[in-house]
Amino acid sequence: TDLGLPSKSSKATMSVRPNNLPPIQDMPPSGGFAKVDYARVFPRRGPKGWQLWAGLTVSIGYGFYQIGKTNRERAAHKTEERKIRYALAPLLQAEADREYVHREKEILAKEAEIMKDVEGWKVGQNPYNSGKFMPRAINPFDKNLK
Repeated sequence: TDLGLPSKSSKATMSVRPNNLPPIQDMPPSGGFAKVDYARVFPRRGPKGWQLWAGLTVSIGYGFYQIGKTNRERAAHKTEERKIRYALAPLLQAEADREYVHREKEILAKEAEIMKDVEGWKVGQNPYNSGKFMPRAINPFDKNLK
């Protein structure tokens, strides 16, 4: 079968020209080819570096300004709250002192009632004899006082 392959007996040659005409070579057009633009032109991809730095510097500066402003407002608010507490402290202390005196009277009355049969017992005397005034620990939820 002849598949167009060279047989073993034939002489190995390169391809044969289909005709005897001389080869035709492509030539450039008259006047030459158009100039090829090979410069790398990148599209604009955002702000320049110095613009980024300037923008970030301004935004960070504004942020620090806002933090400082908020801190000053907070400090003023804390000062106002503190002044209010200082103004109310004497009133609250007076109320606590009145409550203490009332409970102390109740405790002394109860102590006098319980210890009436003990000879030499002095109601309200400090058993520790330290000479220092120490207010009693008064529990308002003490069930023995009722």
